[in-house]
Amino acid sequence: MNPFLAAIMGTLLHLKRKCPKCKREQVVKASEKQKTVVCKFCGAKIPPKRIDQE
Repeated sequence: MNPFLAAIMGTLLHLKRKCPKCKREQVVKASEKQKTVVCKFCGAKIPPKRIDQE
């Protein structure tokens, strides 16, 4: 695999979160990685991933 592509994929996987309510996945901004965000599909709050989940 191209190292550049691998780096991009790794970054996106760490920014992807699953909504606890609707179970849909979304990618959050890198600046919001450690913050609780609102699900763009159902409006529920999605907490940041714990360090041991990454």
